[in-house]
Amino acid sequence: MSASLTTSHQNERWELGDQVWSRNPTTGAFDLADYRGLGAAPATFNPLDLATLVGARVSFDEADRGAKPVALYPGAFKFSPITGRALPEPPIAHLDTWLPPFGGDGSAADQPQGLGRTAVRLALRPTLSVESLPDRHLGMPPAGNYQFLVSTCHACESGLFALDASRGLIYHWLPYSECWLEVYPRGAEILVESSLDDHAWGMVVQNPQGSTKLFMPTEDGLAIVTVNPVARTYESQLVGRRCAGAPVMWQGRVYVPMLEEDRKLGVYALNPKGSALRRVHGPKVAAATATAAWFRPLADHRQIIWMTSMGQLIVKRGSGTALETSFLPWASGITPRFDLGSPYLSDSGHLWQQCLLQDEQGGQIVFVQLGLGEPEIRPASSPRLCTGAACFQLETRLRGDPWLDPDDDSPVASADEVIFPLLASTSASTLLCARVSNARSVDDLFASNETYTTTFELRGEHDVQFWVDRMPRPWATRPFVYSGHLYLYHPDKRRSPGWRIDS
Repeated sequence: MSASLTTSHQNERWELGDQVWSRNPTTGAFDLADYRGLGAAPATFNPLDLATLVGARVSFDEADRGAKPVALYPGAFKFSPITGRALPEPPIAHLDTWLPPFGGDGSAADQPQGLGRTAVRLALRPTLSVESLPDRHLGMPPAGNYQFLVSTCHACESGLFALDASRGLIYHWLPYSECWLEVYPRGAEILVESSLDDHAWGMVVQNPQGSTKLFMPTEDGLAIVTVNPVARTYESQLVGRRCAGAPVMWQGRVYVPMLEEDRKLGVYALNPKGSALRRVHGPKVAAATATAAWFRPLADHRQIIWMTSMGQLIVKRGSGTALETSFLPWASGITPRFDLGSPYLSDSGHLWQQCLLQDEQGGQIVFVQLGLGEPEIRPASSPRLCTGAACFQLETRLRGDPWLDPDDDSPVASADEVIFPLLASTSASTLLCARVSNARSVDDLFASNETYTTTFELRGEHDVQFWVDRMPRPWATRPFVYSGHLYLYHPDKRRSPGWRIDS
């Protein structure tokens, strides 16, 4: 710790590890001048919100705060320098992370990425019922279509951020003020919008805990974004050209498909510590693929797969150690059904996508093995909704081999009900679902603009039905976990209910 006098304001400068405080020698008041290089907070920042972000101690003692509502002191201070009284302990820092859309962080190299599952524990009190009230309600930012990020962004405490990629907007939730405030660009570059739909959009981070860099797809290139929660600003740097699909973190590099100068597609790699792009060797892909429907990238230890309505864009190792890209068109008569959720990951580690196979009867649903030029195709008697491996593993444990009768493995309870699996938890072996009554079929439901009574349930060792609401497009419900609570967000709702996660 060191202290010195500044010549401009005659305030004392206190350097305390990774933070700098300013002390007024006349009043004894302390103000944060810099925290971990993030600078000072705006004067309008609620001091209680700021204290949580930087681990400061809070005093309500009139002798400490003077004319201010509260006084902030460095977290290293155990006693008030004015009164000598013991100061309350600083807030306990929560270092939770949630990376949209499913809460994964891509850090487990042996776990597939891109499926509708999370390692975050999803467990609710077994005593909950549809008559129970939510434990919390979270107001939403201005109307939009949001994804939710939970990260420290180099602060002391994990914060909640709402991202509207279609408009290039970022909002920060302030828990003590109970409001969302927009995060504004610090430099000249703003966050460019993305036209990727919900099936295709995704983002990756450099460090899941610190999230010093966020990599987001935009219409003008890959955005490298750094959020400053203390100053409530962000910096954005664009590299490359338009992103046709979402990025993925694979084997220590960020990979993303981009539109090249000749209007064809290529896959580019980026070291997350820098900004230089390197094109992955392989043939260029027709420009028409850029305007096709895309699905978020899937990755395991062997390969990356971006599915499109025209085929699969794949990155894997070639004959040597170098990576190569390839493009596999779908077989004749095959059309992928991205609306049915994530692909199925079999016990053997292979990915299978539900597709429509045109035949003499008009068409049937089949499973197509991904990543192969001549894939195996297996029939299914009806569409099945899933979140990838965890959904099927849970259903398999309860009901048997999914290939014996795909309908039995599908979480569809009866002819007039459809259950949408929203998210599977690999750590808790649970499956979050939305049950919709009076729906004749999955396809009818997708084609409808009606408002449906929807029951939310968490299926596992103890099935818990915990919420009922009326809403259009129940499958658009987006769960996320923040501050020990499971929240359900829907773009048409102005508040998101939350339930305490049972440990």
